[in-house]
Amino acid sequence: MSGIALIRLTCPALMSAVLLLAAVVEAAPPPQLPRDLYKSGTAIRNAFRPIVKGTNRATVAVLVNGRQKALGAIVAADGWVLTKASQVNGINGGAITCQLKDGKTISARQVGLHPEHDLAMLKLEATGLPVVTWRTDQDPSVGSLLATCGPGDLPLAVGVVSIHRRRIPHFFGFLGIGFEDSAGGVRVSRVMPNSGASRVGLKAGDVITRVAGTTIPRGEALRDQIRKFRPGELLPLRVRRGRVEFDANARLGSPAQHVQNRSIFMNKLGGQLSFRRGGFPNAFAHDTVLKPEECGGPLVDLEGRAVGINIAREGRTESHAIPAQVILGLLEDLKSGRQFAAPANRLGSADPPAVPLPR
Repeated sequence: MSGIALIRLTCPALMSAVLLLAAVVEAAPPPQLPRDLYKSGTAIRNAFRPIVKGTNRATVAVLVNGRQKALGAIVAADGWVLTKASQVNGINGGAITCQLKDGKTISARQVGLHPEHDLAMLKLEATGLPVVTWRTDQDPSVGSLLATCGPGDLPLAVGVVSIHRRRIPHFFGFLGIGFEDSAGGVRVSRVMPNSGASRVGLKAGDVITRVAGTTIPRGEALRDQIRKFRPGELLPLRVRRGRVEFDANARLGSPAQHVQNRSIFMNKLGGQLSFRRGGFPNAFAHDTVLKPEECGGPLVDLEGRAVGINIAREGRTESHAIPAQVILGLLEDLKSGRQFAAPANRLGSADPPAVPLPR
């Protein structure tokens, strides 16, 4: 057999072998990056150890009834701590304490409140505490690396600024009822389990006649009133059941807790989202993945300067932070005990009905 004939005979088999090899190579999975080298892996966080060292000492865990609910930033050496308000408010009779980096726990009391920014100022009976050093010249630029501080040796997480500061849209509160128009108010047709409505004892057949002092003639008016309140705030209700009327303050939830759609489902794949995560006048976004109880503390740039306070885990890979310049403009008022403009008792205790509920 001639050489040319041999080549003609073997070429189809050779081509088949080459194509098969290419398919195998293409199907082979790419090499996987070790988890330590992920953005928030141990190796990466270790690289940030010297950067966060100072600010970690000025970061506390804020506990309510012994459980961590948020982080806080020590903003003055004589015991002033800034934290996320909605994480530490709304727990009836909850004892607030702060745990320092050395493990020491100190009782705290809330002094100031800024509902719009969801900030609370706590006061500890302590002196000589380490204090956060702020970056005061400008916000971090998009693409900047940031580290979230915690009361340990390493940063809790590392992220990148994704969107410069802007107003974050307001999320409406969620009462958790179905309703229909009725004579003299709005009739409750169903009550969702574990909702604010269920916790104050509303039942199908109840008629809501007033909300926050406003008469409710139909369902549209009820919707309008609820939209004025955020998740976590109290909605004052006047309710008629049979011949008995009573008042109740229902703490509004978040739609994400009770309603599922594709967007909400995808956002929650990365973990629990913050209960209050919208309605901030000024905040920038970064892609750090935080737990709700890891909000309220400082995050720093590569020079170890605090560029803001983490205020919410908003989505699967998005968190919000209030810029340092905004924080610095609020500190003295918060320390003075000013509560800022907020509807009375919106973040207070969820009150039981004013009269025993009729059966």
